[in-house]
Amino acid sequence: MAAEDNEEREEHQASGTAEKAAAGVRLVEDLVAQVPGFEDSYECHVFNDNGVLPHVFFWDVVQDTVRSYLAEGDPDGPNWRRVLAFLEEETQRRVPGAIEVIVTSFLCDLPYEGEPGYGVQAHLGPAMKERYLQLRPWYRAENPDTTGKPRGQ
Repeated sequence: MAAEDNEEREEHQASGTAEKAAAGVRLVEDLVAQVPGFEDSYECHVFNDNGVLPHVFFWDVVQDTVRSYLAEGDPDGPNWRRVLAFLEEETQRRVPGAIEVIVTSFLCDLPYEGEPGYGVQAHLGPAMKERYLQLRPWYRAENPDTTGKPRGQ
C-alpha cells in the first residue's frame, strides 16, 4: 500500500510540475503577444534554447524593462509601463507557474538601491508590490505611503 501511495504522490507532483512549466511558457507567450518589443528576443530564445525557458527569458524582460524606464532602450522596444501593467494582471490571476516566474525572475531581479533603474519598483501595482515587499521588506521603510510618513510609523 505504501508503494502505491508513493507512486500516486510522484505522479501528482510530476503533473503539478508540468502544469507550472506550461503556465510559465504561457506567461512568456502572452507577454510577447500583448507587449510589443519582445518578439526578437523571444525568437532568439526559442532558437537558442530549442523552446522558451521562462526564467531565462525573463532576464531579458527585466533588462528591457529597466532600460525603458531609464529611457535608454530601443524606441521600438517594450514600454516599461505596459510590462508592469501586464505582469500586474498576471500576478492578480495567481496562476502558480506564472507567479513563480514573476516573483523569482522579475521581482527578484529588479535593481537595488544605487543601481540604475532603482525606482521602477515604486510603480508596481498592488499585487506585485505585495510580493515585492515579501522579498525586500526593508523597501517598505524606505518608501513612505500616501500620508508621507514611512510605513509602520
